[in-house]
Amino acid sequence: MQTLFLLRHAKSSWDDSSLHDFDRPLSPRGIKACKMMTKHLIKSKIKPELVLCSSSRRTRETLELISGAFDDETEIRFEYGIYEAGSQALLKRLKRVNRKVSSVMMIGHNTGLEHLALALTSGTETKSLARMREKYPTLALSSIEIKQGGWAELGPGSAKLKDFVIPSDLVK
Repeated sequence: MQTLFLLRHAKSSWDDSSLHDFDRPLSPRGIKACKMMTKHLIKSKIKPELVLCSSSRRTRETLELISGAFDDETEIRFEYGIYEAGSQALLKRLKRVNRKVSSVMMIGHNTGLEHLALALTSGTETKSLARMREKYPTLALSSIEIKQGGWAELGPGSAKLKDFVIPSDLVK
């Protein structure tokens, strides 16, 4: 069984209006949320075999802050194509993952991630799915179990949403 984790980057800063969108850094709030997410990843034993990360600054910074939860064996790939990609482009990228890879985390942007998560997990409505439909905020993490086939067979309704976590869920 394969597992897909879709993680939206943490809250970014809009303080410097001269920066191109691609170059925006994380905000202090985003950095704080990453620390909480790291604890959640460790507690939940989420250690993807492969991380596919947009090459934008805010996604790279998000990965850097949460990577302490991963094993040394976790392969990390930065891919410009994830930046501003729609759900179909993200799905096409996931279909190219080697079938031997058991778990992938994609760190990217909305609306592509949200639409991909909703398409893959369409079917039986659950509380988590209803929450995800409502909003996919920054640093939202959807944990998706591939029900049938593998990466190459991914498509609408081919997966099940196991969990949906947002930063406010992690505040104690």
